[in-house]
Parts: sequence; C-alpha cells; structure tokens
Amino acid sequence: MALRPRDVLRIWDLYTSPNKPKLHICVCDERQLFLRINSEPVFPPTHALSKASNPFLHHDSYVELQQLVRHMAYEIARAEHVGRLGRAEAKALVEAVQTAKTLSPEHKRLVAERLLGP
Repeated sequence: MALRPRDVLRIWDLYTSPNKPKLHICVCDERQLFLRINSEPVFPPTHALSKASNPFLHHDSYVELQQLVRHMAYEIARAEHVGRLGRAEAKALVEAVQTAKTLSPEHKRLVAERLLGP
C-alpha cells in the first residue's frame, strides 16, 4: 500500500524517551513528514482527536503542533497502517495548525496543502 497524506501509522518512534511505537499522521509522503499523536496534551499546542470520530484510536488523543517529525524510510516501511484521518477531521486539524505559533509558515502551508489536497 502506498503512503498518502492523512494515513495514520504506528511507527517505532526513535525521538521519544524511551523509544516506543507512537501513532503519527502522514503530512507529506515524499518528504516523510508526520504529526505525532499523544495520549495526553503533554507538548502544547495540541489539537484534540476524539475516539468517537477516529476509529483507529483506543482513546481520546492529541496531535502535537510543535513540529513536523521526519521518519526514515526504513521506519516507515516497518510501520503499521492503522487508519486514515477523515476529511472533516483533517480540516479541523489544519485550522488548529494555522493558529499554532510553533510551526513555520512553510510547514503550515504544507500541512494545509497536503491534508486538504485531492
């Protein structure tokens, strides 16, 4: 299966301490950029995702809006595809990204183009 923006993957995250599998939303498949999902809003700003609207979640969760995370091809190849962010949820996430002071204008543009594109 080809990776697409809005796909949600469980990736072994080498950027967490300790390293562990985390859910990530694909933003840009070519540049291998993702937004990380956490169980708690530990790294604000965040965007809430409800389990009711996102069947791939085990509980209500939060998307980190501090940065885009780049994963290596081998990490992505080993990842588990767990679902896909719906269009309405993607639109709400893009709106939250646009107000985040932590993301660059380039990353805000990229998120909007990729998550709301065709």
